[in-house]
Amino acid sequence: MKVVIAAGGTGGHLYPGIAIAREVLAEAGNEVLFVGTEQGIEARVLPKESLPVQFITVGRLKGMSTRSIVKTIITMPRSLFRSVGLLRRERPDAVVGVGGYASGPVALAAWLLRAPLIIVEPNSYAGLANRVLGRFAKTVFVCFPGRDQQGFFPTQKKVLTGPLVRKGITGGDRNRAVAAFGLDPARFTVFVMGGSGGAHAINMAMKEAAPELKGIPGLQVLHQTGEKDVEDVKDGYQRAGVKAAVLPYIHDMAGAYAAADLVVSRSGATTVAELAVCGKRAVLIPYPFAADNHQEHNARSLAERGGGEVIVQKDLTPSKLAAVIQRYARGEGGTPSPLPSTAAEEIVRACKHHVQKD
Repeated sequence: MKVVIAAGGTGGHLYPGIAIAREVLAEAGNEVLFVGTEQGIEARVLPKESLPVQFITVGRLKGMSTRSIVKTIITMPRSLFRSVGLLRRERPDAVVGVGGYASGPVALAAWLLRAPLIIVEPNSYAGLANRVLGRFAKTVFVCFPGRDQQGFFPTQKKVLTGPLVRKGITGGDRNRAVAAFGLDPARFTVFVMGGSGGAHAINMAMKEAAPELKGIPGLQVLHQTGEKDVEDVKDGYQRAGVKAAVLPYIHDMAGAYAAADLVVSRSGATTVAELAVCGKRAVLIPYPFAADNHQEHNARSLAERGGGEVIVQKDLTPSKLAAVIQRYARGEGGTPSPLPSTAAEEIVRACKHHVQKD
């Protein structure tokens, strides 16, 4: 079975696509091909993952200037034409759209060519592309359902699953993971991240909160800052006397989650799904400029299930953040039960079902 996966632009779309790809490739003889854009995160990540990718040119619609939107609309027929040509050459057995810039034309091309089309929505609030494409799909998988999602997709096509995450993200040994980051296994560990590139607002809030964090007994911090803020944040912890491991990027995310007693982070689809599956308490600070404000929807969906709490960025202050962390360090607040993750297996089974049926 050969599956084309249209996903990318951001990690929230790409990493669920990678989880699906790994499940497809778990069976001998299967093939996958990603389709994305050269401007998206997929251009950097997929070669490192040894996953094949081809690129098309397609622009954005949400959050862009009028000029950029007009340009995108004008180039849409060309993007669709190239997507049709790509699918004719590759002859996939199924096409999976996970959202992102490339998902639109590739999914429409699949529908025009009568190739089985499956749409996967990893966010709690569906993106524009998936809301439209769900009407053309054979099946729509909703991986982290929220109350606002229910009317977006035809009921007869919709399948609710658990979070869609890459295998191996759970099950790490906490003591070993903490020691690997040069920290103390006996201390309460706060893992801070803002996505692969970091989040400046969170970085600065933690740096400025450091003098207050110093007063919390037995606390230490593991902080992924991104490249720009790493030295500034490291200096802030050192000046305050807070034990911390500050890194621009953390490759061993399974180890970071295993080490964490509390996570402070943005709330993209991948992050929220991984927190749910790992059963981690979290302080979620949604990126306020995400399309359709989907990060806040993700965060509140997790919080409603007992997975932590939400601080919107306009309300974020160093003192407020330090106070919330202190509450968790004192042992207040329960620990959520991990959610099962079988979404990738269900999606691959659906691909096989539609291939056999068609």
